[in-house]
Amino acid sequence: MNSAIKLAIVLPCFNENESLELSVRELFLVIHTLIDDDVISGDSFMFIVDDGSTDGSWATIERLHNGNQSVKGLKLSRNFGHQSALLAGLSMVTNECDAAISLDADLQQDPSAIRQFVDEFRKGYDIVLGVRNNRGSDQWLKKQTASGFYALMKALGVNIVPDHADYRLLSKRALDALALFPEPNNFLRATCLLLGHKVSTVYFDVRERQFGRSKYTLGKMIRLALHAITSFSIVPLRIVAAIGFLLFLCSMVMLLYALWQVFVVGNTVLGWASTIIPIYFIGGIQLICLGVVSEYIAQIYTTVKNRPRWICEDKLD
Repeated sequence: MNSAIKLAIVLPCFNENESLELSVRELFLVIHTLIDDDVISGDSFMFIVDDGSTDGSWATIERLHNGNQSVKGLKLSRNFGHQSALLAGLSMVTNECDAAISLDADLQQDPSAIRQFVDEFRKGYDIVLGVRNNRGSDQWLKKQTASGFYALMKALGVNIVPDHADYRLLSKRALDALALFPEPNNFLRATCLLLGHKVSTVYFDVRERQFGRSKYTLGKMIRLALHAITSFSIVPLRIVAAIGFLLFLCSMVMLLYALWQVFVVGNTVLGWASTIIPIYFIGGIQLICLGVVSEYIAQIYTTVKNRPRWICEDKLD
């Protein structure tokens, strides 16, 4: 690919009013450098998705748009979540660009790596994943939970790249393929690897956050992990089935033992412990299994309702 490409940069944001203006200014420095080097075309643009912010982020986006028509925006009617906001932005730019790069509005994901993303795209890769060099800016708990999550996903048979965040490039062809995945709880880090197109990786450094705090709370990370597991792996269901089979075998052994005690040994005195312990054990296993099955039922319930993944309140073209 020798000609300059039209690039869209998609930034989902939620209550990032403090950092938006600085982030846009820094990104445009990168964009203008790439335009001057004839790597991307002059009509490349930035698309900011306001995921129901309450801190005046949309007013800042409108002001940035009025000052520069290369800044476009979408305001969602409420907070739909990071993945839905990201999908909303990608769907809006699909027919307006040759490739789209998504990254967080706080710019902890180093924007200087954008040139490397474009270089990989020009080599013929439709999907370019941004992978962290390290997690030095994360707290200890977040590092350990992230490492555990990726290890668990691998163990459950999910194709996922460790330490890949939602910093990636998708070509027009990959964006069209992504639109064919309608599930409401989409986990893009794994979905993008299901598209079947050529994949490359770019490594980047994570920078310190300049303003505010991360909006990815522990509760949101747990929900994302549950959605990821139940959307891409049926191994937990198979584990439940295996546990049920083993308990059935154990119950048969206990039954034969009880019959042997009654009819052969003649010992019919029933102990409290031998009655209570199996009841609690089997009851606890049943509750765990019901919990696993209920997560999959919840996914089915959410999917069959076919509610919109996001709703537009306002748009700046």
